[in-house]
Amino acid sequence: MPEPPKVSTKLIAEAAGVTTRTVARWVKLGLLPAPKLVYGGKRGKQSFWPEYTVEQAAWVRDQFERGQTWQEIKAALAAGAFRPAP
Repeated sequence: MPEPPKVSTKLIAEAAGVTTRTVARWVKLGLLPAPKLVYGGKRGKQSFWPEYTVEQAAWVRDQFERGQTWQEIKAALAAGAFRPAP
């Protein structure tokens, strides 16, 4: 079975309307999955994410805009409130 497509940190940040630093902070808070780190080549270290992370980042941003705290968002994620589109 082939591995699903991966996306970059920049793409996630742009889709959610936030900075790449915000994406990194959301990972540390447990609001986004950790990326797969790839080392080597001309570009050095790169982070690759599951495709659904773009949608999840936008969902997280929307939750913040609705006044939710990061703890509430994390609890909602744990309860299955975010479901990526099939």
